[in-house]
Amino acid sequence: ETMAEETPNNVRMDDGDNTDQTDSAQDALSSLTVEETNQEDNADGNTADNENDTSANPPPQAQPFSFQFNQPPAAPGNDDDDDDDDDEGHADLDLVDQNEFLSLLPKSLLPKLDKLKSLHNAREEIMKEYLLERAKLEARFGAMMKPLYEERRKIVVGEMDEVFQKEMEEEEKRKKTPSGETDEGGENNENVDVEEGVVEEEGEREKEDEEFVKGIPQFWACAMGHFDVISELVTEDDVDCLEFMTDVTCDDFPDGTGFELKFHFSPENPYFTNTVLTKRYEVPNLLTEDEPILKNVTGTTINWKKNKSLTHKEVTKKQRKKGGRGAGQIRTVTKRERTDSFFHFFSPPKMPKMEDVLDEEEADAVEEAFDFDYDVAQAFRGHLIPKGVLWFTGEAADGLDDEDLLEGMEGVEEEDGEGESPFPPPVPGNGENQECKQN
Repeated sequence: ETMAEETPNNVRMDDGDNTDQTDSAQDALSSLTVEETNQEDNADGNTADNENDTSANPPPQAQPFSFQFNQPPAAPGNDDDDDDDDDEGHADLDLVDQNEFLSLLPKSLLPKLDKLKSLHNAREEIMKEYLLERAKLEARFGAMMKPLYEERRKIVVGEMDEVFQKEMEEEEKRKKTPSGETDEGGENNENVDVEEGVVEEEGEREKEDEEFVKGIPQFWACAMGHFDVISELVTEDDVDCLEFMTDVTCDDFPDGTGFELKFHFSPENPYFTNTVLTKRYEVPNLLTEDEPILKNVTGTTINWKKNKSLTHKEVTKKQRKKGGRGAGQIRTVTKRERTDSFFHFFSPPKMPKMEDVLDEEEADAVEEAFDFDYDVAQAFRGHLIPKGVLWFTGEAADGLDDEDLLEGMEGVEEEDGEGESPFPPPVPGNGENQECKQN
């Protein structure tokens, strides 16, 4: 009705077309009314659908804070580039700066972390006190064992042979029965006299044939031969030299941060002039159960006597000069070549410096060399020194399987080639084994 009333005022029409214009206006009004009705129905339907969706999918709630491990914070930029940067975005947290990581945490966590750190520091102080007390305890009982080890040394080198000879003679006398001794019936037992005479004669012959052996020859060489980690280093020539080794001792540092092995040799040793060879290990976490951290390893310069070196040998070769003045002449050249020997143990691997650049293969070789070197040291410190006699007789080896033997020891894997020394050769360019001098 509104449109019908406004149409004459807005549009000027002829009188002859007035009826047709009125019919057209009524048709338009009816069409508009239908469209409005459809829109209202659609609106009511959408409202009902939204109510149903709300009941099926409740509105999202606030999620608690959680860590995204192995993912650094998202960098600002175009979201379309996220897919291209996925590989770079999954870097380890180790690459994220500590302060940057802390900046990701809610501020309410920071005072809690500070408290946890203070508790950790308090524990570290207690551990320091514990390690000092343990070092004192180790030193106390170690001092109680030293007299036993010293008496063992005297027996090995023969300083107590007179005592043992006297005991053996007294034992022989106790075994002998005086002639004319009577039995329980009071009758003289002549048969016993005859048998005793035979035993006495046989004993005298055995005594004449058997010479009293001084000390215990090759005590330490034999004990080392029964320990696989050590025996693979010892050559036949080494055994002759080790026969002059009189003792092996170990002194732990007072603060428990390392130890020093001492190999004692007789002054009569024809191979070198040293009477003591030492190997020193600085291990800050020696008394903990953690994997050992080697801070430094120090060996000993062996002063070999002339033509007695077991670590190197001189090889003479003849060479023909190829060119220049005197071409064709034959000359004799003497070269010093490295040989396998246990005594390379006293020339430890060289600690790489901070500025040294090593590739992966070189780094692995250095690590394996130090692992094996430390395994040998622990074999002496933890097995041969405290249980020398059981390793000499082989009883200690029989009572342990491979897992027990290598417990706490991380040795390198055995190489396919035999006779190759696990100790690395001297660094090229610095001369061959600068620590070994030949007199």
